[in-house]
Amino acid sequence: MLKFFDKLIQLPIQNKESMAIDSKKMFDLTNLNEMLGGDQKAIFQMVKIFLQATPESLTELNKCYQKEDYDGVSKLAHKLKSSVDIFCINDIKQDIRRLENNTRDNINIDEVPDQVEKINNTLNLAIEQVKVEKEILYKQLFENENASKS
Repeated sequence: MLKFFDKLIQLPIQNKESMAIDSKKMFDLTNLNEMLGGDQKAIFQMVKIFLQATPESLTELNKCYQKEDYDGVSKLAHKLKSSVDIFCINDIKQDIRRLENNTRDNINIDEVPDQVEKINNTLNLAIEQVKVEKEILYKQLFENENASKS
């Protein structure tokens, strides 16, 4: 566990917005768009839910990890798995499953610190990028509503 926090302390401090813009896109809304039949308002609502629920679940996962509550980690990894899948955060699709399985079955616990670190880094970046996408969606919805009223 200390290895994880030591690595966090050594990470350079960057502006989250610049990280979101400068990095590769960590998510894809194509599947969500197809699931919702292109309904932009529904997509916007799902994005809002993602931005509320994912940071909360990630924080809880980290608290459980710090307490070595692997049952809690497993349950929260399971909860995060749906967001990872729906938002196509493919860089951690397998990691979130391995974390869930490892902590549920109490196996390969030596892999958990690296899994938690990768999931944190990837989800935090995805969250920042989805925030930018939310603003774009909002502008599109707002402009479309205003254009249709004119």
